[in-house]
Amino acid sequence: TYSRSEILARWGFACCYCDAPAEHLDHVQPISKGGDDKAANIVPACAPCNLSKGALTLAEWAARDFPPPF
Repeated sequence: TYSRSEILARWGFACCYCDAPAEHLDHVQPISKGGDDKAANIVPACAPCNLSKGALTLAEWAARDFPPPF
């Protein structure tokens, strides 16, 4: 189990991908691809980064959309 507020605070309420204000939490390794629903797999993300990444792994996202199209 994890705390949304603790994860956001740990990262200074900033997106871990682009440093914009974070509104979402993202599973770094998507659950649909074997990721865990644990604090160690969750980071804060801004809406554009999180929606762009979706259920992609970091490698898939980087190959496709990085940097995010803001």
